Amino acid sequence: MHKFTSSRSLNGARWLVIAMLVALLFSPPVTNLAQLLLVIVVLASSELRGRVLLACRQPLVIGALAFYAVLSVGVIYSIASPSEVLGMWSGWRKLLLLPLAIALFDEPRWKLRLVHVLIGVSVASALASYFGWLTHTAFPVPSQQFGIVIRNHATQGMIFGVAAFAAATLGLRPAAGSMAERLFFGVCTLLLVVNIALVTPGRSGYVVLLTCSLVLVAGSLFVNRTVTLKSVLLAVTTFGLIITLLAVSPLSRQRITQGLDEAETYHQAHTVTSMGIRMFFWKNTVTMINERPLFGYGTGAFQEAYRLQIDGKDGVAGTLTGDPHNQFLKIAAEHGLAGLAIFLAFLASALAQRASAPYRMLGLGVLFAWCITSLANSHFSTFSEGTFIYLWLGAMLANDNDAPLKRPS
Repeated sequence: MHKFTSSRSLNGARWLVIAMLVALLFSPPVTNLAQLLLVIVVLASSELRGRVLLACRQPLVIGALAFYAVLSVGVIYSIASPSEVLGMWSGWRKLLLLPLAIALFDEPRWKLRLVHVLIGVSVASALASYFGWLTHTAFPVPSQQFGIVIRNHATQGMIFGVAAFAAATLGLRPAAGSMAERLFFGVCTLLLVVNIALVTPGRSGYVVLLTCSLVLVAGSLFVNRTVTLKSVLLAVTTFGLIITLLAVSPLSRQRITQGLDEAETYHQAHTVTSMGIRMFFWKNTVTMINERPLFGYGTGAFQEAYRLQIDGKDGVAGTLTGDPHNQFLKIAAEHGLAGLAIFLAFLASALAQRASAPYRMLGLGVLFAWCITSLANSHFSTFSEGTFIYLWLGAMLANDNDAPLKRPS
């Protein structure tokens, strides 16, 4: 049985992935630089190239490459301008980070290292967020909101939700170790959850937190092989506390109520609102899909097709967009129901990955959360959230190297 041995290039590439995961929270240019360096390191090493070839035999990578092929075919018949087509096709290149992460993170100790870094960076960011919120200090990020440290409030809430899920999972696992370690992860979870509830006004963050909490409870009840009454009670208690915090927090209640009101009254709105405009986007996009159901309008063609759809409309209903704020509708509009089916098959292929506990649950839990948030956003294709999910899935769901695939002859 063949096993790869660690090398300087291998460990260097792993650290580049971890650095990229951190950089994407704060700086796109640094993230792009880390991507470029990662590609150079992989291409320069025969060992890493061999790992990538092996990774291409794993179900999740096969699904990702199949969907990227759909994107490439869509370039041929797109109704958009060449610049729009190239921009969208190039923007999806983040999908190709997934096989690289799968190729590199086949050792549980490196998966754990990445999780520890994410928790550490998120907790440090949460502490800075509390400081900015309490002192009304705006950090140098695009949103310029008090308490927002990461690029925007939506990304911050989602990343804090993932980090809280990771911290709670590590603290509740049987191999967590000493009581001090469990207490440490418990404090990290609490700091992140309270920040989401009181400081970070992102509905996507609430969804990620609730979804991952449900996965944590389900994992304790149905998935873990060593289930104890204590772990079940802790998981259920953690979920109950999260629900309570979101229910009693004025910020989260206001954001949720506002979203529901905007969705219910979108026909009467005279100005663009966050949820109200989405109702127009979704309705018009469904009409677009009905007109070209099989293969859609092509890669990068959404805005041009939407322009034709709203021609003659004015006011809020005539608002132009390049994104309907629903990942699945956007894919169906650009690549048809055939393309959407391949994308869904790609997501479902994650279930076939042979990652060990607790990393399989960490990977699938975040994937479920991204699927739900993408009903009102496009988090599989946006820069920060898209880059994060492919790196995270690759690292967490990579087949462990104690049962590797054979090297191709």
